[in-house]
Amino acid sequence: MESALAESTRLIEYPADLSGCDVVGIGDRQLLYLCSHGNSRPFVVVLGFFSGQKEDIITKDLIEPIPEESKHQLSEIVANTLSDKHQGAQIFFL
Repeated sequence: MESALAESTRLIEYPADLSGCDVVGIGDRQLLYLCSHGNSRPFVVVLGFFSGQKEDIITKDLIEPIPEESKHQLSEIVANTLSDKHQGAQIFFL
């Protein structure tokens, strides 16, 4: 009965062009994030884990959001992979 009530993972649908994203491998999964500068301050937006593609009217990439309890650990992993230009960046999650 519990499995019938279990919440399914909500996937974010994104137009199939993740070419601007950076990727860090975590186990067998790919964590997608974008780096940028706002008012000369670097920041990073973590999109989530790549979860395949969906064919609708257009092809969309599917991204699995990061659970709240994993955000701290994953922000440290992302921070350790950033280039010098983005060191010390503020990290946000979708």
